[in-house]
Amino acid sequence: MSVEPTQFINLSPTYRLQWEEAQDMFVLLYPEGLVELNQSSSEILQLCKDDNKLSDIVTALEEKFSCTGLEPDIINFLNTALDNGWITQKA
Repeated sequence: MSVEPTQFINLSPTYRLQWEEAQDMFVLLYPEGLVELNQSSSEILQLCKDDNKLSDIVTALEEKFSCTGLEPDIINFLNTALDNGWITQKA
C-alpha cells in the first residue's frame, strides 16, 4: 500500500504511542507486544493525529529541524507504517 497525500493520517486505534523511560525511547504498544522506535520514526508517528495529511507532517518536521527535502524519507516510513497497520488513512 502507499500513503495517499490527500487523505488524513492517524495512528491505528489498536496501537498506542508511548514514551518508555526504561528503554529511553518511544514505543508502539499493541495487545501482543511493542515496537521499539528510533527518533525519526517516533517524530513522524507523533504527528499522525488530529487528522494531519502528508503535507502537514512534512511541513511540521521540516520546520522543527530547519531543513528541507524530508518528504521522500517520510513517505517511505509512512508506507512501512501503513503496511504494518500502525497508521490508518481516511478521506
